[in-house]
Amino acid sequence: MRFFLCWGFGIWLIASAVFRLMGQYFFILEKPFLMIGAYILAIPLIWLVTVPIYSLKKKSGSKQLQAAICIALPGMLIDAVVLLFFDTIFTNLPANLDRYFASWLLWAYSLILLTGFIKTSFRTNH
Repeated sequence: MRFFLCWGFGIWLIASAVFRLMGQYFFILEKPFLMIGAYILAIPLIWLVTVPIYSLKKKSGSKQLQAAICIALPGMLIDAVVLLFFDTIFTNLPANLDRYFASWLLWAYSLILLTGFIKTSFRTNH
């Protein structure tokens, strides 16, 4: 499961960089459709960075659920601290957007965990 912990850290790092550099384009209170779009866009993105990896690594059933937990865990732990320093780290976002950002994070981590329940298939060569 070490691979999935590292994969989760990599996803967290890339997502954090995207929001640090371009978060001001996603979280605009005056443009709720952009914020809703960020939530909707998370669905296929989370699917793309999880489900194919389960198949690639031949994980299914309870092992797939464990993998999903391992993917979500690093970011959840790190973001618990990052959110305490939101206005210092995400200087491109107004401090009052921290709750919307935290809401999006909960959404994304929930989606990651839900992928652990998606039935995946893979081929094995006998």
